[in-house]
Amino acid sequence: MAGEPTSASTWTATAGANLLGLQNADGGWPYHAGQASATEPTALAILALSVSGDDLSAEPLNAAAAWLGARQRSDGLFTACPVHEEAGWLTPLAALALHQRGITSASQAAADALLTLPVHTFRPFWTGTYGYDTQIQGWPWTPGDFSFVEPTCLAMVFLKKLGHFATPRVREGARLLRDRALAAGGWNYGEPRVLGGDLFPAIGPTALALLALADEPDETTTAGLNWLLDQRGRISSLLSLGWAAIALNVLGWLDSDWQAAVISRWQELAPERRGPMETSLCLLGLVSGGDHPLGVL
Repeated sequence: MAGEPTSASTWTATAGANLLGLQNADGGWPYHAGQASATEPTALAILALSVSGDDLSAEPLNAAAAWLGARQRSDGLFTACPVHEEAGWLTPLAALALHQRGITSASQAAADALLTLPVHTFRPFWTGTYGYDTQIQGWPWTPGDFSFVEPTCLAMVFLKKLGHFATPRVREGARLLRDRALAAGGWNYGEPRVLGGDLFPAIGPTALALLALADEPDETTTAGLNWLLDQRGRISSLLSLGWAAIALNVLGWLDSDWQAAVISRWQELAPERRGPMETSLCLLGLVSGGDHPLGVL
């Protein structure tokens, strides 16, 4: 009957078919339909379709894994696309996707590279300039850069999935996330405060931090979770809704209202505003049962 809400299973089948229809002939997925394939949306599409529950032919995922595997450099890191040779933040997602497909040699090479990845730290010239510890090592957007919240979270999720819970680099990453948390709850993209003024939490970094620290809850993650739960009905971005749903799903807080918010927002947006990356994140947000590919519990 018209007007009835779409069930999660019905929407998953529709969104999965839509995502498959956006796959490029070379096996990868673009950020937006009609563009060249890129590593980040391809990795997320593989993860989403691998666990969406659809009866998929292996051919699309095998082709995607082959395209993605060709993006791995000799040092174990991944490039953003065929014409961009610099490694970056997308290495954990790409390696996790290949690991999901059983290509463990690629994921192990990526793990070895991430555990030794260079990152910039410094000692401030004036004390009090920064409201956090600038000498803790997390992970940067690109090798040798300064640590930021999102790449640190992605690296930690991937490394924990491979069993590196207690390695010094992962433990330091966890320390960085707690140091960068906002006093009132949640995380910003890079730092909690600037020149003595507190910044504001953001959906993506908060959701990712909750995923990275899902197996080690404390008062910091509780405050972040409470802030995220309070954002229900306030999120219009599919990217943000997808990451929020993934975190809440992994932590056991995804209810029918959150599911409905994801589905209705995806349905009401024009196709050009819900690309492969957005659809993949929403699918991963609504995955039910089993071991979530982004869960470390």
